[in-house]
Amino acid sequence: MMLREISKYWTASSESYDKVIQTQFRSKTTINLWKQLLTKGLGVKSRQKVLDVGTGPGFFSILLSQMGHLPTAVDASQGMIDRASQNFEHFGYKVPAYVGDAADLHAELDDSFDAVVCRDVVWTLPDPQKAYAEWYRTLKPGGALIIFDGNYLYNESRTVFRRLWYALSWTLILLTEKRIRQRSNQDKSMLSELPFVNVLRPEADEKALIRAGFRSIDVQRNFIPARAMPLNYLKYGYQNVNRFMIIAKKE
Repeated sequence: MMLREISKYWTASSESYDKVIQTQFRSKTTINLWKQLLTKGLGVKSRQKVLDVGTGPGFFSILLSQMGHLPTAVDASQGMIDRASQNFEHFGYKVPAYVGDAADLHAELDDSFDAVVCRDVVWTLPDPQKAYAEWYRTLKPGGALIIFDGNYLYNESRTVFRRLWYALSWTLILLTEKRIRQRSNQDKSMLSELPFVNVLRPEADEKALIRAGFRSIDVQRNFIPARAMPLNYLKYGYQNVNRFMIIAKKE
């Protein structure tokens, strides 16, 4: 039931999030930074098979294609897959893309991917532990799981400074991305029930990854420094204290 509601939420948000990635694609600095972060997890081997879980409008799959890899895109939201497919066609890439549950990838074989990547996906999952186990299953031995996520909505700071920064970020997002960043009270209520919104992360992720079978786990907090993308920092930096990158290897 919750997966269905989450999927509806992201489908309703698909146009807005597409505007986010279109803004990112117009910035060479942003693109280069994300490619560097992906390379940190993938290494230098070319033409890797990569599962892009929660692809959204297809940002990572397009970057991976540009880098010479072979992505497959999956998302629980039909709206996001529609946006991603349009973007793949626009950029000239034939990326397999389908609607699917991140925690039940029955279309994918065991030990079939060199890497699994996701950005701001795990916090939205109804069953993160099951998803981690499923991603472990699909990875080849030696494969890498690369996670970019955050401890979103967890004990949110409500200081005057944070409120003012949020107001500034809202204004900058409207001006640069041409979208209104807001959630209804119903959406906030639904999101607040998600399991990884109510635990301290990435500590909870490390425990879940170990239970799923991963052993080599590297965590980097605040993985995008303010000086690297100052405008992005002004727009989203109030979240940075809660953001992290994880690279977990399947032995």
